[in-house]
Amino acid sequence: MKKNIILFVLFMSLTSYGQKKVYYTEDFKELASAKDATYYSIYQESKDGTQRTTYYLDGTIRNSDQFSNLRKHILNGESVNWYKNGNKESILLYTKGKQEGIQTRYYENGQIKRTENYKNDEFIDGKCFDQNGLEIAFFPYYVKPEFPGGMQEFYRYIGKNFKSKNNAKGLIKVDFVVEIDGSLRDFKIKEGLNYDMNVEALRVLFNSPLWIPGKVDGKDSRVKYSIPITIK
Repeated sequence: MKKNIILFVLFMSLTSYGQKKVYYTEDFKELASAKDATYYSIYQESKDGTQRTTYYLDGTIRNSDQFSNLRKHILNGESVNWYKNGNKESILLYTKGKQEGIQTRYYENGQIKRTENYKNDEFIDGKCFDQNGLEIAFFPYYVKPEFPGGMQEFYRYIGKNFKSKNNAKGLIKVDFVVEIDGSLRDFKIKEGLNYDMNVEALRVLFNSPLWIPGKVDGKDSRVKYSIPITIK
C-alpha cells in the first residue's frame, strides 16, 4: 500500500506540469488552429518556470526561451534563436530578466558575428567579426530611436503642443513604433487618464517631428518604444 502511494505521488508530480501548443501568425498574433499560421509554440511548464520553443509549421525550430514568469515576460536562463537553415543565430543569457554574461550572435554560415559581455543588464565590453572571423571595429547591436535633441527636447515639444481637454492629472503611457523614416506609428495607450486626454496625447505624438530611427545590428530598423507623459 505504501509503495502504491509513493508511485501515485511520483506520477502526479510528473504529470502536474503539462504542455500546450499555440499557433501564431507571422507577426505573432495567436490563432485558434494551424490555418493561416506561420509558427507554433510549445509551452512546457516546470518548477523553474516555462520553457517556450517556437517552430515553423514544417517543424524547423525558430527559437527557445526560458521564463521564470511567462505572464510578465521575465526571461531566466538561455535564450536561443536559429536561422531557417538550422544554424544558430544567437545565444543570449538572462538572470531574472536581465542580460548576464556573454551574449553571442552568429552569421548564417555559423561564423561568430559578435560577442557582448553584460553584468546585471549593463554592457561591459564586446567584439565584432566579419564573416571570415577577422575582428572589426565594434558597434552596438541595438541603438534606441531618439527624438532630435534628446528627451529634454521631446518633453519640451510635448509641453508646448499638448492642450489639456479637462482637469485630469496623472500619467499617460503610450507604446508606439518608430519607423525607419523616423515617423511614429502603431500607437497604443498602455495607461491613460480619460478619452479626451488620451486622444490629445496621440494627436501630439502623431504630429511629432521625425525621430532619428533606431538601429539593430548596424541597420536602421523599426523599433518599438514606450513614452510616459505626466500631466500636472
